[in-house]
Amino acid sequence: MLLGTGVSAGWVDKAVARVGAQLGKAGSGEAMLAALAGEDVLAADETPVNVLDKSPLPAPEPGEAGEADPEEKDGKAAAGAPHVLIVRTPDGRLTFLRAIGSRRKGSVGGGIPAAFAGYLITDGYTGYQHLLSRIAGIQQCAQHVIRRARAVEKLGPGGVQDWAGSIIAVLGEAHRAVGDARSRGSTALDQQVLDDLRERYDKAVKSGLVHNRLRDWDKGNHPGYALACWLRDYKEQVFLFTRQFAVSWTNNVSERGAKAAERHQAVSGYWHSLATLARWCTVRSYLDSAAAHGVTALDAIRDAIQGKPWLPPLPALA
Repeated sequence: MLLGTGVSAGWVDKAVARVGAQLGKAGSGEAMLAALAGEDVLAADETPVNVLDKSPLPAPEPGEAGEADPEEKDGKAAAGAPHVLIVRTPDGRLTFLRAIGSRRKGSVGGGIPAAFAGYLITDGYTGYQHLLSRIAGIQQCAQHVIRRARAVEKLGPGGVQDWAGSIIAVLGEAHRAVGDARSRGSTALDQQVLDDLRERYDKAVKSGLVHNRLRDWDKGNHPGYALACWLRDYKEQVFLFTRQFAVSWTNNVSERGAKAAERHQAVSGYWHSLATLARWCTVRSYLDSAAAHGVTALDAIRDAIQGKPWLPPLPALA
């Protein structure tokens, strides 16, 4: 890039390996996990990736961010497709990417720092639910709920699925109400406003259940019935942002964090192994987080090679 000289893929691979090794020696992964553990709110998402050799990851070196998948035992790869797990702070200040051999709950949950006890924003995947025994709560991404509701709203016949539009309206009004309350310096919604929103939500969900319970569908339950059941079961997680103003109502920050893996795959097509994927995740986490703190890529790479990489600031002791 600096001299206009072309380099081989092998040269690039060795350069990435060199940076990754230096990050491991400096404890970059440990520092990132410690910093994330001290946050009040994190957002998480996963994206599938193509990996040729799905052999289990090797045991990690001290400080490495990409450790062996907890679902992989006896040297055998876990069933399922490899993914990149994305964990970010809501402001994008810290980004942690982790290679996982499958989307099982042990693999996904294992990427959330063990010491993290705050709120987690997710997109509806049940693999995070087992974390409720050790974290404060889960916020379901309202944008994902709205997308599902819009899809159901388009289904017929007539206006039977108008209840889904009511769910969209309730979530939009709740978001605006929280924004207005914040602008006034309030830390909670007016109880009457919240009660009204929740009552309208319950009424819409009940309508979805009643009108779709026995409706035929070629693959299991009707999507309207499936969505209504989900909304009923996860109501408190959908409404968490109305009670905890520090929690965002969407998981967009993690979706944006997945774009790096998607772009890499679009260009290269695949990773050779879970080990090279894990190394890419280590370097990408470092570069993205450093950039969010004003450190350019070239400076970050130089510092890493010199054994003095940028490290995320540790949380202040209470």
